[in-house]
Amino acid sequence: MRVLILTDAFFASRERSMLERLEVGLADEGVRVIHAAPETVANAQPGGVFTRTVSYSPRILTITRKLAAARLARIVEQAGELAYEGVDVVHVFGGSAWSLGADTAAALGASLVLEVWRAGLVERARSIEPRGHRTLFIAPDPAIERSLAGGAESRPVRLAAWGTVAEPSLRPILAPDRAPSAMIVGSGRDAPAFAAALRGLADVASTRKDLLIFCDAVAARRSGLWALARKLNLLPQFSLIDELESRRDLLLQGDILIQPDAHGEARSTVLEAMATGMIVLAASDPMVSVLIDARTARLVPPAESAGWTRVVSDVLSNPDRARALAATAQEFVRTNRRASDHVRAVIQGYEWISAQRPTRTT
Repeated sequence: MRVLILTDAFFASRERSMLERLEVGLADEGVRVIHAAPETVANAQPGGVFTRTVSYSPRILTITRKLAAARLARIVEQAGELAYEGVDVVHVFGGSAWSLGADTAAALGASLVLEVWRAGLVERARSIEPRGHRTLFIAPDPAIERSLAGGAESRPVRLAAWGTVAEPSLRPILAPDRAPSAMIVGSGRDAPAFAAALRGLADVASTRKDLLIFCDAVAARRSGLWALARKLNLLPQFSLIDELESRRDLLLQGDILIQPDAHGEARSTVLEAMATGMIVLAASDPMVSVLIDARTARLVPPAESAGWTRVVSDVLSNPDRARALAATAQEFVRTNRRASDHVRAVIQGYEWISAQRPTRTT
C-alpha cells in the first residue's frame, strides 16, 4: 500500500513526534509513505530511511488550490518508489489542509482520509459532500468518534486513538533537591482560560518562590500572559519558550504539565507527559477521554483560577500522592494508548477505504 500523509504547518510543528511514530509503524508493516508538509516546516518533518518528504507552498488561494493540488500530485508521483505505482490513500492531518488534501486525492485517483483531531472539526466533517465511498473520517478519541457518528447523515468513521510508548519506569519528579517546574501548553486562543491558570499559579508562586513556570511563547502572546505575569509580579519565575510544545526533549523534563484550555483537542503532548511520569493538570474536557480525574490527571473547571491554585498547591504539598497519580497515568497509557494499536487501527482504516474503490488498472 502507498500512502501520502499531508499536514498543515500548525499540525506538522506540534505533532511531529506522533507523526514520526505513525510513519515508522506504517513502514514496519510494509506501507510506503510520502510525507507532504508546508515549505516552512518540511525540513523538520519525519523522513530519511522510513519516509520520503516533499514540500508544498502554504500560500494557496481558493481559486488556485486545484492547480496547487495538481502540482503536488505530480511531485508525489515522481517521488521515490511511488513513481510508477501511484498512491492509494491521502491522509490529511490539520483542518487547514483538508481542501488541498481532497483536491490532491482527486488528482491522484486516491481515497481520502481526514483526521478529525479536534471537536471543532466535527460540524465541518458533517458538511463535506461524500465522494462515493472514497472518504473516511478518522477520530483519534472515542468522544470525537461518537460525535461524528451522531449526525443526521451517516459518515464512514473509524476510531484510531493516538498512542505513544510508555517509559519502563517513572522519571523522578518533584525531587526535593531541585526547583519544581510547570510547563504550560495549548493554543492560547482561550485567553480567559490561560489567565485563570496563570492567576492560580501566581497564588502558589507567591509562597513557593522556587516554582518555575514555562509557557509556549506563541500561546502566551495570543492570551496576553506576559503582561498578566508582570501585573502579578511573576516575571522572576515566568519564562517563555518558542515552540515549547514541539520541543519534547525540553518539555518532558518538567514536573507538571498545565493544559488550561478545553476545546476537545487530541494532543500527543498529554500522552507523552503521562508516559514519562509527569503530573498532568488540565481543564475538564468531556471530549478528551484520556483525561480522567484522579486517575490520569487532576482536572479543574475551565477558567477557574481558584481551582488551579488548589490543585497546584496540593501537588506541591503532597509529592508522594502526586507520584502515585503519575504512576496510574503511566499505566493507563501503557495499557490503553499504545503506539502499536494506533498504527494497527490506521492501517485497518486504509484497508477498509481502499476496498471501497475499484482495483487500480495499469
